[in-house]
Amino acid sequence: MPFDAAAYGRRLEKKLADIAHKTVLPAPMVTLVAATCRAQLAERAGFAVTLDPARLEEIERVLRGATMLARDAFPVDAARAETFFAELSRIVREDEPHLAVGMAAIDAALASGELDIRAAFARHVAGDDAFFAAFGERTPDAPRLLAFLAQAALAPQLAAIGEAVYAHFPADRTWSFGQCPVCGAPPLMARLVGKEGARHLTCSFCQLEYRAKRLMCPYCGEEDHKLLEVFTAPDEPGYAVHVCLRCRNYIKTADFRDLDRPSVSSLDDLESLTLDIAARNQGYARPVLSAWGF
Repeated sequence: MPFDAAAYGRRLEKKLADIAHKTVLPAPMVTLVAATCRAQLAERAGFAVTLDPARLEEIERVLRGATMLARDAFPVDAARAETFFAELSRIVREDEPHLAVGMAAIDAALASGELDIRAAFARHVAGDDAFFAAFGERTPDAPRLLAFLAQAALAPQLAAIGEAVYAHFPADRTWSFGQCPVCGAPPLMARLVGKEGARHLTCSFCQLEYRAKRLMCPYCGEEDHKLLEVFTAPDEPGYAVHVCLRCRNYIKTADFRDLDRPSVSSLDDLESLTLDIAARNQGYARPVLSAWGF
């Protein structure tokens, strides 16, 4: 199904209005995320994917758990991503004075040649967070700023490519695994959809939303209900945390079926931040970063 920018935009604005009232979230963070989301929507709407189906994995191997397209084979337009990175950097410079020192350090590294932004994009695609952590030591007041900008600059393209690839997954076949069928990355969030409460997962890399088994740890594949538990918090209605006693990982789930609330996975993740704290306080971990690089 083609990306419906208008429908997504309406849902996005409703979601941004919701998180603007979350007092637990710092106002500057919410402002930056909102500006980034709107810029990403415009970028996504103007991006067309050129995909060679011959590069995709054979579907029978995919159904046994292989990825449809390796992350490093995603046809990313690096020049376009670099231009968008510059636009996002401008937003930070003009609207986020609290990040001025960090942005100045990034600008200086780019100007001197110490930082190659296309190399940084490649590190993100490779999942090399150590690269961004090392650079973050230069910007202690904003250690995740480069990671945020690189991830945000690539996100519209990765999402468009992910959907284009997934269009080749046969509609009459079932995906039986927790990881993304397109790129193999673990999921970021889950949500329940429809009367039957079908479980949809959102990929932490390409943001693809795909259906998965309801009773299964998406990280280790555990299906024994005795090892799968769930908890909620009264101050976070519509959200639950599913934990696995085997691998000690957790995933948050949005269930807005009885609530008049929109779902945007990257913002659902941000909105439910207090549940991450609760899960970690109980000794659970999440093997992925947020959709914003932190």
